[in-house]
Amino acid sequence: MKYLHNIVLGLSLIWAAPVAGEEGSVFAPLSLVEHGQEDFLAARETLMMQLLAAADPEDSTRAAALLDLSELHLAWMMRPEAAGFLAALDNETLTDDAARRHRTLTLALALLEDDAGESGDLGQAVSWSVGWAEGQALRAAAFARLGAADEAARLMPRTVESLGALSPAIQAAVLPDLLEAALAAEEWDVAQALAAQFPKHAELRDGPAYRFLLARASEVSGDFLMAFEGYVQAAQGRDAYAQRARLALVRMGRETDALSLEDALSLLKTARWMWSGDSLAREGVTLLADIAAEQGDTDTALWALHNLQREASEAEVEPLLLRAREIYGAFYAAGAAGEIDLGTFLEGHARISARWRFDSGFVGHAAAVPQRLLDTGMTALAAREFRSLRELAETLEGVGTNAPNAALLADLRRGEARALLAGGQADAAVDLLSGYADDQGAEAEALLVEALAQAGRSDELAALRLRAQDMDLRRSRAVALYETGKWGSARLAFLEMWEAHPQQFAFADATRLTLAAYQAGDSETVARAATAFPSLAELPGWAEIATGLGARPTEKGPLGSDVMRLSMESADRILDAVTKVTDVKESQ
Repeated sequence: MKYLHNIVLGLSLIWAAPVAGEEGSVFAPLSLVEHGQEDFLAARETLMMQLLAAADPEDSTRAAALLDLSELHLAWMMRPEAAGFLAALDNETLTDDAARRHRTLTLALALLEDDAGESGDLGQAVSWSVGWAEGQALRAAAFARLGAADEAARLMPRTVESLGALSPAIQAAVLPDLLEAALAAEEWDVAQALAAQFPKHAELRDGPAYRFLLARASEVSGDFLMAFEGYVQAAQGRDAYAQRARLALVRMGRETDALSLEDALSLLKTARWMWSGDSLAREGVTLLADIAAEQGDTDTALWALHNLQREASEAEVEPLLLRAREIYGAFYAAGAAGEIDLGTFLEGHARISARWRFDSGFVGHAAAVPQRLLDTGMTALAAREFRSLRELAETLEGVGTNAPNAALLADLRRGEARALLAGGQADAAVDLLSGYADDQGAEAEALLVEALAQAGRSDELAALRLRAQDMDLRRSRAVALYETGKWGSARLAFLEMWEAHPQQFAFADATRLTLAAYQAGDSETVARAATAFPSLAELPGWAEIATGLGARPTEKGPLGSDVMRLSMESADRILDAVTKVTDVKESQ
């Protein structure tokens, strides 16, 4: 918007310039100095009596009294009151002299506006005031607030002289802008003359604006030590110049290594509560986010980004969110790696959750918390936290820009199931996984198999049909059926496994198949297994099996009566021995 004002301003300077010698017909002379030096209360009382005496609304005496009251209040920088008196006048009924005076006072008020605003009144005011010699200082200060440094520099030579036409209160209001413009234009003589005016005004003498601008001059001239001291003094104040001094301290301190990262962070933390609501405050919070993140102060960095997000434009929000996810994501990664004490990790998680739990990236990163709890053995807390995150993710699905994330939900469900199983809550794990395991891959099916086995729900385990072709998953189900005494189902499970993965069908699998087939009365399968695995005879412990089972059966013959009398207790003991040796052999 400011650049648009400057474009309009440049065109207006061409169109609005008055013809030489016509200034008197455009602008009226003002008595701001006289009004600014008289007793305000006494002068106001006199003028109010004159206004009350002029009963006729069209009386020139009434118009003169209102104009005098407006000029008096303007001279004392009471701008709203001055504008109110002008608003009471009807331009259509004013004489030419009164109309010029009304226009000049209105222009002076416009030139004292704080910034360009949305309406561009300040930009219009500097264009309409071209040729107003008495208002050169006001115009230069307005250019400075507009950021039109070149135009302000052009007016610098006449600025000091035109200050004499302004009241002390108006001078005090525009001196900081003028001195800053002179420093930017490197008009050192003008800057020195302007700086000499500051001590004459109690509101400026040794104030933040004076100290800041002197420090700025020192910085421009390369005297960083003097600049640093000046900024420190200015930063003690409570106005915008004090905030600018704080930001300058951090900027210059970091550039020259005169300010440590810790000190810069401490200064900005204090500054966030001392100034708010404008671009300077936003600049301070932005700097706070950067330095806090660099220092590793996660809480402060996230506070700053959350604060910035509240007032950010639509285009600015996404980069802020990405930065926040990067910061709290690093925190959760460090916590997951054990780099943060568990208590500190949980406290930080609670603080982050309070502000960021509805962010689309939060749940994925925060899953590190229940996993850390599970790794620590806090199974009940881990299961509860997995469930809370899963329910939050389900709630946020499709809300705003949050897209459904089936993979994340599946991970959280599996994590909760693992925590329940580790805590001995097998039935709860079965209830959680039933109806979902089919769509969530081999890991979920493996968890369901384990849960059914732990819960002793052998009928459901036997009826379970696995979609995954993973050998380990098939083995887990078969072993679970074997250990729960479901001999027929175990036999079928091992046979299916043997058929699907013959190369991975191990000695321990064959042994369990043999014993399950024996219990199921399937001598044919026993014979087939014994024939297919002759190397079992080479393993220690197989002699005991052979003694119990009798001579190895022929390919078609049934087992002898001694085999049928083999107890399961002996078979399990032998199986353990075979499994141990098998594991050793496979590892070699």
